Amino acid sequence: MSALTAAVNALNVAVTLEPRLADAWYRLGETLLRQDHYEEALTALLACVDVTPNEPLRAKAQFHIGQCHFALNRIELARDAFQASLNGSASADALTGLGHAYLRLDQDTRAITAYEEALHSLENPSNILLLNLGCAYQHAGNYAGAREVFQKVITRSPSDHHARWYLCQLDLLECRWEQGWANYSARFAAGASPFRPMPFRRWNGRPSPEDTLLVLADEGLGDEIMFASCTPDLSSRMGHVILECDPRLGRLFQRSFPQVEVIATQRRNQADWLSGCRTPQWQIPSGDLPSFFRNRDEDFPRHSGFLKADPERVTAWTERLDRSIGAGLKVGLSWRGGTDRTRIRARTIQPETWGPILNVPDVHFVNLQYGNYSPELTQLEQLHGVRIHDFPEAHVDYDETAALVCSLDLVITVCTAVAHLSGAIGKEVWVLTPHAPGWRYTAGRNSMPWYPSSRIFRQPAPGDWAQTCRELALALKALTN
Repeated sequence: MSALTAAVNALNVAVTLEPRLADAWYRLGETLLRQDHYEEALTALLACVDVTPNEPLRAKAQFHIGQCHFALNRIELARDAFQASLNGSASADALTGLGHAYLRLDQDTRAITAYEEALHSLENPSNILLLNLGCAYQHAGNYAGAREVFQKVITRSPSDHHARWYLCQLDLLECRWEQGWANYSARFAAGASPFRPMPFRRWNGRPSPEDTLLVLADEGLGDEIMFASCTPDLSSRMGHVILECDPRLGRLFQRSFPQVEVIATQRRNQADWLSGCRTPQWQIPSGDLPSFFRNRDEDFPRHSGFLKADPERVTAWTERLDRSIGAGLKVGLSWRGGTDRTRIRARTIQPETWGPILNVPDVHFVNLQYGNYSPELTQLEQLHGVRIHDFPEAHVDYDETAALVCSLDLVITVCTAVAHLSGAIGKEVWVLTPHAPGWRYTAGRNSMPWYPSSRIFRQPAPGDWAQTCRELALALKALTN
């Protein structure tokens, strides 16, 4: 039996015999938290708060309650607990926890205030605190402040992979391509993307016309599409290329890149899925390809689409839309992007905000949102008195989605894979971005360099979707005139 387990057993006996022993409840909760038993720790810490008249003890318990909720992804409850801890006594730990909660809730100004207050009471702040402050600065649009913080951490801790990863993303956001790609591999050590060891040498970018190169699928679905734009650059350098991709992209990639061998498979660390293929001499994650091919603005091709939808399915969708919708501008729509850990709140536009766009006359809207979208779709239709045509079968496979997108006149989307798919097939796509978006959408530019057919509509200030939607609605009206 470990010492922690023995302590938990003894403390459980103590609080059973005397349920009003606040200190025992606190120590029980603290010990359970150290064992990552978050729900049990919460029970003990809440009991401590209930029975103690001691404000300092109550504040410490609330801080640990916040840690438990944060670990359980209950970010609003974590915020409330950290705030309650500060009501007892201000501490750098509680301020830091409050900053973390605000950062996850995309309340960046409040996160900055909490972090800066914590810094005032610390002589030697942790790298984690500084890096989170830098992220909050970046999300708020203070890129110079973010850069200063990231570089400060790198100066004092040159091997801090998180600092290099954050600085890399800031460089790419500001289109400092060569600087950004130089640190892009830090994503693996920082835990932003899983490293997949393969028994082949990492490609060094040199032409090897006799050799086979394995390109590993990397990061999210939109990233796979974006990095696939480098595939044609490989053809003249390698004898043979094996391109791994998500199964949803298999048919689309096979048609679009006939010069390479496309393998659609779920990502695995073993190389057994390569049986039947030529043995590679080299391998590289697709996210590392731009470091060889996209180091200057002029390196980005002015293409009209590097992905090719199935022409028969495009014809079928065009005819179907003409029958079911009729004449008029046909516009695809996607309103939600990201996850809890990739700024879903900052990237999603709530149904009530879409009014100026959805009320533009003579426009027919087609749903391109994927996932569990039905409640939001119904809310959009009911709030604004419009119909958004929905074809669920088009969302199962990206080859079918691509054919549907090709049959539309325009796509309007937030920052999500739909933007990448639309731009990759050359469809005109208008992307609604936060004031300070992810690096793929650049800072201050009017389009994504990866996709010449894209146009960016950026928030004028953090959180101001209303003005952004009004601006886009005016542009949409101009199309219908």
